[in-house]
Amino acid sequence: MLRNHPDGQRELTTKELRIKELADELNFYKSIFNTHRNSAIFNLRIKKINGKRLWIDKVIVHSDHQLLHSLDLDDEVEEWKKPVRCSR
Repeated sequence: MLRNHPDGQRELTTKELRIKELADELNFYKSIFNTHRNSAIFNLRIKKINGKRLWIDKVIVHSDHQLLHSLDLDDEVEEWKKPVRCSR
């Protein structure tokens, strides 16, 4: 797509793409106030389902097994899936 544009137009197109990426990221961070009104910010994590980012509350996710098992695996998600050991 960018190969066919002259150098000035290519630079403009690249900057427009970067602006769109930053706007999408800003909207994602703003969405925290719409989706998790009752969650503490320090409990929220950015996780992915099929490559799409979303906010996950690490305290609440343990009670939603379907959501937990649909998350893309990383070290933290694998740790969440392990059973919690009871202490005396």
